Amino acid sequence: MFDYIEEFANASFKTFELTEIDNAIFCRLSYLNFEGFEGKSLKYAAQNFNYTNEESLTKANKNIIKTEDLLKLLGATKRYGNIVISSFRECADKNSPTAFSATAFRIHDKLHYIAYRGTDETLLSFYEDAELAYDFPIEVQLAALKYTKELMKQHRGRFVLGGHSKGGNLAMFSFMFLDKKLKKKVDAVYNNDGPGFPKDLAPVLFTKENCEKIINISPEDSIVGRMLETCGRSIIIKSSAVAVAQHNLFTWITNGYEFERADNFSMLSNYVEDSLTSSLDTLSPEDLKKTVNAIYSIAKNSGLTTLEDINKSNYGNILLSVLQAVKSDGNANNEAGEIIKTLSKSLVNSVDIEKRLPNIDIGRIKELIDSRKPESRKKDDN
Repeated sequence: MFDYIEEFANASFKTFELTEIDNAIFCRLSYLNFEGFEGKSLKYAAQNFNYTNEESLTKANKNIIKTEDLLKLLGATKRYGNIVISSFRECADKNSPTAFSATAFRIHDKLHYIAYRGTDETLLSFYEDAELAYDFPIEVQLAALKYTKELMKQHRGRFVLGGHSKGGNLAMFSFMFLDKKLKKKVDAVYNNDGPGFPKDLAPVLFTKENCEKIINISPEDSIVGRMLETCGRSIIIKSSAVAVAQHNLFTWITNGYEFERADNFSMLSNYVEDSLTSSLDTLSPEDLKKTVNAIYSIAKNSGLTTLEDINKSNYGNILLSVLQAVKSDGNANNEAGEIIKTLSKSLVNSVDIEKRLPNIDIGRIKELIDSRKPESRKKDDN
């Protein structure tokens, strides 16, 4: 991303139009608090922003500091310096620990980009993403739609909507529920590795009009971006990271004015997607909520806080937490418990052992997971 900015620093948006990488840059900027900078340029914001004290650096805010570095670089370029922060909105969601936030950028008089803030790199954020699977619509989606309508009615010109992670879902939701007049003002909708919508809503939501402008960008090992159902055009790209850490926009590899393409999703992504898709369809919203809580507990009990914690040095703890969940009486004989087992086994099967794991007896782990299935328990009882 930084390489791209330096390469095209002097190319104006009127001669070199908005690209998929520009889209990701605006989405990353939406993680910053631009309160007090409405009507100001990115150059002004870069010079006057209240930057984070690096002495307080933690895993949770490391990417915020990197985003602040991004702002500094953007403000010093011809391409981005004169872009105006036309609107910043942040409001609490009474049903979720996540507040709704979005930032609108006036690229020039005829083009605006609305960036919906997503969830960060903490595992709590993945839990918040998952609530989209069992509750629709949620308050943050309705807040995003209201904000979008207000903004589009206030400003002339064309619009591009986009977001990362949960923000990608908000961008799609907002577009889908606009009236026809406002929809015509939208050039594209970018969903950057964000979750989709429950399968039973697809026939209603995925009309030709709703899907024709949606662009889904996901890395090879995408997990969040393959949750639930999406429509539109899909682009699979390469990342410098591994597994769930590829969700981080800063790891996406650029190639000129676009992201470097990958041919297919990885085995990891496919296994998890297959397991989730085949299993989630059988669950009621209440059972799905229980499943999400159980999976989050696995991560929490493993001592994980951010995506970077999911690595080979912690994999032993993760597997032990999986087995603990599988053995739990509360998960022994219900559909939610079976999903945890299926998902866990799929994750074990899909990992490249030589590159990603220390010496762990994967075969033995799979046997232990299999032994907790109901039919095995019945044999044991006899």
